[in-house]
Amino acid sequence: MVENNRNKSQCIFCGKIVSGGITRLKEHLAHKKGQVSSCPSVSGEVRELMMKHLKDYSKKQEDKRKRHEELKEQIRATQCDEEYEFAAFNNNNDDSDPEMTIARQESVRMQYEQEERQRFQNRTGGRYHVGGSSGAGEIEVDLHRSKGQKQSKLSSRFLKEAKQKLGRAVSQFVLYTRLPSNTVNSPWLEPMLDVAREVGKGTKLPSSNEVADVYLPKECEAIQKWIGSLKTTWEERGVSIMCDGWSGPRRRHLVNFLVYSNRGTVFHKSIDATNVLSRTVDYYFGLMDKVVEEIGEQYIVQIITDNEVAMKAAGKKLMEKRPHLYWTACAAHCIDLILEDIGEKKNVKAVLEKAKKVTRFIYNYNWVVNYMKNYTDGRDLLRPVITRFATNFITSESLVRYKIGLKDMFNSTEWKATRYARMQRAKEVRDILESKDFWTKAADILKVQEPLVKVLRLVDGDRKPTTRFIYEAMDRAKMAIQNDCRYYAEYWRIIDRRWAIQLHTDLHAAGYFLNPIYKYGGNLSNHREVMNGVRKVIMRLLPDLNEQVEAINQIRHATRRSDEESDDHFNPINLDYIFDEDDPLAKWLQEEEHAILDDVDNSEWLDTGDTQNPQHVDLSENSSSGGRGLSPFGSGSADDDGPNG
Repeated sequence: MVENNRNKSQCIFCGKIVSGGITRLKEHLAHKKGQVSSCPSVSGEVRELMMKHLKDYSKKQEDKRKRHEELKEQIRATQCDEEYEFAAFNNNNDDSDPEMTIARQESVRMQYEQEERQRFQNRTGGRYHVGGSSGAGEIEVDLHRSKGQKQSKLSSRFLKEAKQKLGRAVSQFVLYTRLPSNTVNSPWLEPMLDVAREVGKGTKLPSSNEVADVYLPKECEAIQKWIGSLKTTWEERGVSIMCDGWSGPRRRHLVNFLVYSNRGTVFHKSIDATNVLSRTVDYYFGLMDKVVEEIGEQYIVQIITDNEVAMKAAGKKLMEKRPHLYWTACAAHCIDLILEDIGEKKNVKAVLEKAKKVTRFIYNYNWVVNYMKNYTDGRDLLRPVITRFATNFITSESLVRYKIGLKDMFNSTEWKATRYARMQRAKEVRDILESKDFWTKAADILKVQEPLVKVLRLVDGDRKPTTRFIYEAMDRAKMAIQNDCRYYAEYWRIIDRRWAIQLHTDLHAAGYFLNPIYKYGGNLSNHREVMNGVRKVIMRLLPDLNEQVEAINQIRHATRRSDEESDDHFNPINLDYIFDEDDPLAKWLQEEEHAILDDVDNSEWLDTGDTQNPQHVDLSENSSSGGRGLSPFGSGSADDDGPNG
């Protein structure tokens, strides 16, 4: 990047500065004509790689367009079926009245002609002929105005009033039914209104019972057919099964199973395990094994769960029974456990406890919270609703960011005149904020946490599959900690204890090897553990011996070419290639409305023991725990090239 501007980059081959984003740079390297000049110095290998990137992007856009068309076609087909049923019903009941039959046929003919005119207009924007093929009676209708022609004021006013009338009716439905405002963006809304216009006034809406008992089964049947159509893709590229546990009020416990492929995630089934007295290894093994049978072992590359001891043992037992699939631990949960382990260190825990003491005091009193915002640009210190995993980091980061403002707050004349300033706990908080040792240690802890939270941000997202990135991302996080922390070795031991056992798998090594970003960054044949992981994945996923030999030979050939053509000066392996945003934590750290009251994980940062003050914030009733989330994309999920990366 040039001058930290993502829309301006410099080619390292020829030195040309390219404006317009990363796509223009790819076109420059790929020698694609039209938008930007071609690079005269790019290597043939990189040129081919860039051309492939551009073609893949175009294919994704085309696939997205096709899926949208499929959805519209599905909606249209559903409507046609209902129209046929409606017409058949009328034919069966109105045969005795020929005049009604003629009127109905004339109405259908007029509606058909109107739709044909509209389709022709959308397709050509031209003129439409109504009537005979030639001679008298032929009328030529202009379907659009010329540039210099103005529409009549009467027609314009009528359209404006009609739009306002429709807008208000739809808005009332959304607002008074307490639906989200983005309901109007639903792809199902316009087709519904089109059908309402077709059937006309007087047609009754379905009752709630009809929606649940008549139309819901029809939709379920249609969705099942659609899922069945995906199995062609599943057979070609494989799928990942995600097992997601959720705990809610009244000790309710659900286990959800989802199927992930390059066409998206599909819900498979949900198991209510609330009344299961002992959720043992055999219990979880039975659930997973049954799901594998239901979906088909031949489609499955891996099954992903959290790192609970029983789940882990059940996953390994499943691998013993099913020799051609993997069990993989959730990457987000694993990194969360690393952050928790770091938080349990004696010196880290002491700093976090002091930080909690500050937030507990401030958020115990509404007036204090509102007064604090005068010194924090209107921002909150607690925003754990954005993520369940990194509450400690987000709150510590907020305290360090608003260090000066918080110190000014507790030293202001207005604060000293309040009754809150005379409280013993307020004096303790002020002493913490005036302590140089606290701020120094808090900043040091952030240097350890931030690289890990960046990786967590990567694997906890649901937009970009990350199997192919996590291997390198964890190494880069460790290097960042080494550069910024004098006692990095101690933190490395904590990371390796979780990383080596739970997250350092053959699948991640294979994803790293097959990622073209890293192919040109160094001599991969020297990475013995990576190559061993690739071989193990090939031997496990390909049951046929001949296919194994062919795949391994292809890997060796590709590795030799990479070694011969690698450029020591070209090293794209850094976290900037992993994150889309300039600041990968921006969305986690931004303010959200009522964030404090929306999530129960705030409880340890809030003091709920003071009941004497009427302005005290008590969240003790909101004690139900949300589900422990699972990040499939960071634990070996499919990317654009298939489930293994």
